Amino acid sequence: MVRTIMKKSPLYLLLAGLMFLTASVNAQTRQAEKQDNLQQQKTAFFNENLKLTPTETARFWPVYNDYQNRRDKITNDRNSLLRYYESNRNNLTETETSDLITRYVGFQQEETRLLETYTKKFQEFLPAVKVMRIFSAELEFKKWLLQNLRDNKAALPARK
Repeated sequence: MVRTIMKKSPLYLLLAGLMFLTASVNAQTRQAEKQDNLQQQKTAFFNENLKLTPTETARFWPVYNDYQNRRDKITNDRNSLLRYYESNRNNLTETETSDLITRYVGFQQEETRLLETYTKKFQEFLPAVKVMRIFSAELEFKKWLLQNLRDNKAALPARK
């Protein structure tokens, strides 16, 4: 009997591994679908609020997407720094904490420079009123997302 189980163990391990892999792929697919759906909603929201002409739309989205990707990178880096701080704050020296502060402020400054750069790029093909609407639309879309989370009673992670 032990021999039979031993012979079947690799098969069971393989099946368990395949089931885990399938579940993981399905979760990633669902996450990608949610991300895609969110991006579609954001695009529709911006198109409605910015009232771009077809020519403006063709120029706007590549520039905005590049801006968003760069801003997301800065945000992710800043959030990684904060996660590092949260998990190590009881063990950091004053010098190490001071270095983290400097890096955090650097991320804020980098984001400000990025905003300045892309505001100029938007102004190359959009009137000022539509550039200002970009900032307003971003804020309104964030408010809409937060309200949507509240309405769906989505749980936010607890702070330690």
